[in-house]
Amino acid sequence: MRLVFTIILINVSFLGYAQEYEYSEKDIYRSPIRAVLNQFSFQISTGYNRTNYKHDLSGYYYLQSPAQQFIVLNEGVPLEDDYVAYDNWFNHPSIGIPIEIPNPTDVPFPSIDNPVYNSELNRGLTQFDADSIGLGFEGRGRDIPLNINIRYNYKGIRVGGGISMAYHKISSFKPTVDGHGIRSIHPVQRTTFFFKYYGLVGYKFYDWWDYSFAAEIEIGKNKLGKQFSGAVTNGVYYNFGISIEKNLSEYFRVFVKPSFDFRTMNTALPEGGGSIKNKYNAFNLGVGISVTFPEIPRSPMKSDKVQLKHVIVDPKSGKYKEVRGQPIWKKQNPKVGQNNRKTIRQKWGNSRKLNPY
Repeated sequence: MRLVFTIILINVSFLGYAQEYEYSEKDIYRSPIRAVLNQFSFQISTGYNRTNYKHDLSGYYYLQSPAQQFIVLNEGVPLEDDYVAYDNWFNHPSIGIPIEIPNPTDVPFPSIDNPVYNSELNRGLTQFDADSIGLGFEGRGRDIPLNINIRYNYKGIRVGGGISMAYHKISSFKPTVDGHGIRSIHPVQRTTFFFKYYGLVGYKFYDWWDYSFAAEIEIGKNKLGKQFSGAVTNGVYYNFGISIEKNLSEYFRVFVKPSFDFRTMNTALPEGGGSIKNKYNAFNLGVGISVTFPEIPRSPMKSDKVQLKHVIVDPKSGKYKEVRGQPIWKKQNPKVGQNNRKTIRQKWGNSRKLNPY
């Protein structure tokens, strides 16, 4: 009886061995189009961006009344009766008309330390030399972006490009100096759409278990919304970030990406009034998914749940095809075929059961 049982095992083993090697590698059909597309990945993400606006008024006088705020080009001499004043100099510069207050003593003015000029014609306006006190303004902005990009991947190197759109909100700007009674300024338009397009280059420098770490640089252009006039020109922006990726499979991953934008824009004042340079750097925290196009298709047999990549005979064409039995967000481990490093007994929710299997 023992002898017969042994012979049966040998026959089964031999048959399985013969079936496994009844085709060669060159007999397996693989789509060349899929092989090319497999070199590309697609990302979509959102998150939170916090922008820090800041500009100084070097080369200008700052004028303030209880109801108005202006800047005037500093040409190295005290202000006279005839000058050009500008308001809304952040995003909609225009020529303003300072209003004379006949009885300034009737108006509760703040305490002023260093008035530069106070003529009878402009009674009620307080003027400062921004250079002498280091005056500037800073504020905050915030938005939730929608970001889409595509990149080519080769041995850890990634090159690509993308677009992003965000609904942006701007807060009031506070003066950068204290103790002078200078009020905050309020942009004319405090909400806008930002749209940017960029090129990207990066390198995946480290893998740890199911995690990958990549350094990425973006270089692009940020297009301001209609709430910024044509007098505002925008420079090239640079973004530096680290992408932390959780690889659910070789085709699908989720990621978190902290990054920082370096951005500037210039506001040109009319009638030769010079320009104001605004820095609006931003800290960004992005979260999203990244998908690589699979180089092999899903098995046409619905009952096929094999975790390994494997070869089948296509029921339509009769060709040998390499397929996967799992969706792209599950592991297709070519050596072991496991979806999770933990056994069923070790998984959360099963460890306390009397019979976790």
